[in-house]
Amino acid sequence: MLGIFSRKNRCLGIDVGTTGVKIVELKLDNNMPIFANYALSYDSGSLLQSRDLEFLGDQVSEIVGAVLKQGKFGTKKAVLGIPGFLALISFIELPEMPQSEIEQAVRFEASKYIPTPLDEVSLGWEVVGSFQDKPVEGTQTRQSSKLQIMVVTVPKSAVASLTEVTRNNRLDVAALEIESFAITRCLIGNDRGTFMIVNIGAKATDFTIVSDGVIRMTRSVDVGGAEISRSIAGGLGIDLQRADKLKKSSQIDLMNKGDRTALLIYPVVGMILDEIKRIRELYHKKSPLKKIEKIIFTGGTSKMNSLVKYFAGELSLECQLGNPLARIGAEKKYEKVIEEVAPELAVAIGLALRGLGEK
Repeated sequence: MLGIFSRKNRCLGIDVGTTGVKIVELKLDNNMPIFANYALSYDSGSLLQSRDLEFLGDQVSEIVGAVLKQGKFGTKKAVLGIPGFLALISFIELPEMPQSEIEQAVRFEASKYIPTPLDEVSLGWEVVGSFQDKPVEGTQTRQSSKLQIMVVTVPKSAVASLTEVTRNNRLDVAALEIESFAITRCLIGNDRGTFMIVNIGAKATDFTIVSDGVIRMTRSVDVGGAEISRSIAGGLGIDLQRADKLKKSSQIDLMNKGDRTALLIYPVVGMILDEIKRIRELYHKKSPLKKIEKIIFTGGTSKMNSLVKYFAGELSLECQLGNPLARIGAEKKYEKVIEEVAPELAVAIGLALRGLGEK
């Protein structure tokens, strides 16, 4: 589906969120990815049907078109993101076998874990490791090799909706990619170690554990920045717009237990905190030798004053705000983006990086 692009050394990353769209354009300059342009929409209303979490195709197409027009981008080549809550990532183990037999074996095993019929999903897989089975003590059984395989499924209806969006806006699609892969590429790259990425969006928070560059676990909960804003609005008797501005200001101090607004936020933040603890415990039980070294926060709400510091104190673990521009260059006029909107662009940047690597 690549087609002929106006500028082969450029690509757009298009992040379709639950309430808005973010688009980033990267270009290659001496083989270095450079942040060349961006545009975004805020508070565009819900882009999903609440009943079955399917994209509202016409509405998404219209907003993507408006953001494309706003950005005046230099290419039509694009990679689109698929929200993490629409995808299911599972890990299965198979005996070592010829490559030609893996596809059929994966589909057979995947059907045990996937609640949806396989003919209703797009399925992809990748071998992410191998290991030797330990022989049963006291037997002469020879050790056997096993493959660790990551299986990814996405509803075909979601893929069809996004494909229609690209067709309506005459985009040349290099790929569709799940957000967790894009955000890992952007924030961690090839760094060695074990990390958790916490992406706090408007309506959902995604958790991704990455060890030595490979995604090992993903989760998503229906709690995000919008819930924090609603808590502030209800507690202070103000409208959502004012509450959202207060959330983004420097007036809230989560480290101050007597802060009136902080008290309103703690229950929501606590749900995210509890999920981090639960996922960390699950992962450490599965991989006791791979302790999580650092938690990286991203997404618009991650910029909230004292939020990262609060999590670090509660978890007794290094926490930091992710810098999506750390692995790419930026034109001088965009240097202030780091302080303003970079955490919200991490997914879009990761998607565009994928596109620059597509031949």
